[in-house]
Amino acid sequence: MRVIERDGRRFAEECVCRVQIRADRELAKARIPRRYQGCSLENYETVHSSATESLGRALSTSKRFTQGYPIETNGKGLLFVGPRGLGKTHLAISILKHLITERGATGVFWEHKELLENLRSTYSVNAPGMETAILKTAITCDLLVLDDLGDITPSDWSWDTTSFILSSRYNEDKSTIITSNLPNEPPSVSFSQPVDTFNQPRQEAKRAMTRLTLADRIGDRVWSRLQEMCVVVELKGKDFRENVKRASFA
Repeated sequence: MRVIERDGRRFAEECVCRVQIRADRELAKARIPRRYQGCSLENYETVHSSATESLGRALSTSKRFTQGYPIETNGKGLLFVGPRGLGKTHLAISILKHLITERGATGVFWEHKELLENLRSTYSVNAPGMETAILKTAITCDLLVLDDLGDITPSDWSWDTTSFILSSRYNEDKSTIITSNLPNEPPSVSFSQPVDTFNQPRQEAKRAMTRLTLADRIGDRVWSRLQEMCVVVELKGKDFRENVKRASFA
């Protein structure tokens, strides 16, 4: 703590070093992958050979979100949609890092598939406390980043679990940042019989994986809720990694 004087009165407030220590601690708990730890809104590239104007708009929306959080955002989140390789994850993690370091928020990053697989794995090891801990963090943190939403074979269990997490955050006015490579569109086919790769024949799983819209993969109920929870940010263009950052030893 440090003592300051204002209007002839003395006050004690947290020292900057303590604020930084807290931010570092929260960043360490946020599960940000090593590859993305250097991401920021400042180094997001909007000018390159495969870029379109949509990337600049996505960056502007991201900056407005961070500037308005938490009062102006009022529990709303962002849903980044578009083809692979346009920097959706970069933007989502940059927002998460900024709000942790600059606004004192708590947050966590999960790939959708990884989150569900971690929850499912707790059943096989008979560790209900572990499942509760994962769910509690995902539901109660100030900001959840859910990456690659829908990148998993749909099933009743995956729909119910995803719905529970997102609905719980919605009810508590918690912002969620989501990325998806799938079109943000209603179901293209009937989903009256969801499939589960653990119980259905392989051909059924393959059939489910060919469904092309976000609503197909997460269920129309969850998809409908997302339209109210999040501002949709659509990115367009060619894969940046393939066209600009292709691996090379040169």
